[in-house]
Amino acid sequence: MFYYLAQTFWFLCAPSHFAVWLVLAAAVLLYRNRVRAARRCAIASAAILIVAGFTPLSVWLMHPVENLYSRSTLPAHLDGILILGGGTDAEILTSRGAPNASYGLARLAAAASIARLHPEARVVFSGGPFPIGHWDSEAVAARKILIELGARPEQIVLEATSRNTWENFKNTKAIVKPKQDQRWVLVTSAFHMPRAMKIATKSNWPMIPWPSDYMTATSSQYAFREFPENLQRTDLAVHEGIGVLVYRLSGKAH
Repeated sequence: MFYYLAQTFWFLCAPSHFAVWLVLAAAVLLYRNRVRAARRCAIASAAILIVAGFTPLSVWLMHPVENLYSRSTLPAHLDGILILGGGTDAEILTSRGAPNASYGLARLAAAASIARLHPEARVVFSGGPFPIGHWDSEAVAARKILIELGARPEQIVLEATSRNTWENFKNTKAIVKPKQDQRWVLVTSAFHMPRAMKIATKSNWPMIPWPSDYMTATSSQYAFREFPENLQRTDLAVHEGIGVLVYRLSGKAH
């Protein structure tokens, strides 16, 4: 139930989505000859899109999130590398012979680099089936990409049932049964790392953070980006902020 409520809420309330709903509301109101209310909805929609898509807002929101964790020197021995899934499409990989463009690919590349230096470590990918359609779990694509990037097949462990970050840790922990004295590295996107680390702490699973695919530089100085990139970055920053709050209130994160 938690998963479906979260998906429904975000579908309705993501800033970019909300701007679309306002446009639709304006059209309905205009059709019903409520011109003043329609004008207000249209202005509100335009304001959201302009502020989120053309101003430094996305950088101001994302920069402090990505600065919370940074890469540090890894220990000489690692017991495991946990990669959190991120939209790697098995259907595209199978049909085209090449992976789709997503931040999940950067996570896999970062994990494979560690795996080549630490052959003793288990490489665990956690990512379940897509919520819509008949595609295979993204774990199918992740395994193939990891091997192509240099990870050994015998290193790789797949968890292919989780649908959100909390399930990533819950389901994966049941499979690998980590011990408290083991050293594990957590690989996920920099914007996702704070929420993931809070859930790891709540799960009593010590992790070394290894963020990937940063969306901002070390400075918060705004650099002009195209509208879709700014809008996506705003959506992601808001999503993570709400996610941390909801997970803490529901007892799923520290």
